[in-house]
Amino acid sequence: MYESFLYHPDTGFKTGLTAQEIENAVKDKRSLLWIDVLDIDDTDIDLLSGVFNLHSLTVEDFIMPNARPKLEKFNDYLFLIVFSLESSSNNNGHHGKIKANELDCCLSKNFLVTYHNNPINPLTVCKDKIKKQSPIIMQGADMLLYFILDSCIDSYFPIIQEFDDLVDDMSDELFRDPNQATLQKIYNLKNDVMHLKRTIGPQADAIGLMTRGDFELILPANIAYFRNLTDNLIRLNDIVGTSRDIITGAMEAYVSVISNKLNEIMKTLTVIATIMMPLTLIASIYGMNFKHMPEIESRVGYPAVILFMIIITVSMLAYFKRKRWL
Repeated sequence: MYESFLYHPDTGFKTGLTAQEIENAVKDKRSLLWIDVLDIDDTDIDLLSGVFNLHSLTVEDFIMPNARPKLEKFNDYLFLIVFSLESSSNNNGHHGKIKANELDCCLSKNFLVTYHNNPINPLTVCKDKIKKQSPIIMQGADMLLYFILDSCIDSYFPIIQEFDDLVDDMSDELFRDPNQATLQKIYNLKNDVMHLKRTIGPQADAIGLMTRGDFELILPANIAYFRNLTDNLIRLNDIVGTSRDIITGAMEAYVSVISNKLNEIMKTLTVIATIMMPLTLIASIYGMNFKHMPEIESRVGYPAVILFMIIITVSMLAYFKRKRWL
């Protein structure tokens, strides 16, 4: 299943092309054709291999999922793999798992082929603009690719900003009242930041290769636009790197905070146990069932012992206070 968009200086814009019209457009060097393929099938494979003359390795990359962005040069086209990001909210205060949607692009002189398994909102925005006869498709295949990539990268910023805010909130919670839920948030954020680093950094490298002037399909006048994409990705990668450092430090801080809380509890329990030791000793002595005990018949024996216990307790508390153990 695919959508087709064509611009020709003589006939203008056209969408919904037939297979024959697509084949004619590919042969006509004055036309500019964009084919967006979603959920590839056998008919699409025949179209890509026969009409667009794409290498079998490129078609294989279309079919098989790829883990990392990359850029490859073939005889008459460039093959680029990038990723679009999206996140979903949940009920746990976390923004949900960050999902990366793969976008495969084949750039030639007069056509651009894009492929993706799932709907990608930035791509839909670009198609809506073209359907409204936006001039972005009139500026060449390389600039059309730039507009698509720019739209995808622009969608990174709110996700990264939301992620950065969550890292700040987690840091505040860590030193305010950490609990098991805080630890779960740290692990969730750690997984997300690792996913972002694996996506943004290599993507900056792949697009950066297009700015070196080694590919004739990227016009020299348009290299600056792709360089701007690389700069944006590098800036995003730096933000993610800072967040990763904060999360790494947060895990260590969580262990330290929990250890300090445990030490405070142990200190309190130790003080209580220490105070109770002499009181227990006194109670044990006077709890023995011997008949002849000196104080056993005394009228003031009981209040004297209680007073003595109080004096011991107050004295020990004062001593602990002076030593700053409390």
